[in-house]
Amino acid sequence: MIKHILFPTDTSRMSVAGFPLAVNLARRYGARITVLNVHQEFMSKEEMLTLRVSPSHFEEVMREKALASRVEIDKMIAAEEAGDLCTVILREGHPRKKIIEVAAELEADMIVMTSNGRSNLSEEILGSTAEYVIRHSPIPVLVVKVRK
Repeated sequence: MIKHILFPTDTSRMSVAGFPLAVNLARRYGARITVLNVHQEFMSKEEMLTLRVSPSHFEEVMREKALASRVEIDKMIAAEEAGDLCTVILREGHPRKKIIEVAAELEADMIVMTSNGRSNLSEEILGSTAEYVIRHSPIPVLVVKVRK
């Protein structure tokens, strides 16, 4: 039984393309959706200090990115009139690993994600993040393939 769907997105046009399907599934099964946005941490605080990059400046940049992502996520949810179904989580880290981690933390029943493909053949078919999630997720993963 599907009661909790995790929908990871980077808020790009392609990554939100699968959201209507997640909403359709949630409505059909009476499930809720957690929208997950993960910002890649480019450097550790130790690396920033070594390179003389201000950690506080970096944190401010990450905060601004998170706020911008939240605005886009809210628009995506509003477009599907799915505010009653959704909660939003913003995290920092490696997206593919955070998706698996958050799915376990929330005890999600399914991950619905969009893939647009990348560089090598397997990544071109699925996308590197989607491929990683499929290989490492203990729960079903529905990948919505979007053509460029």
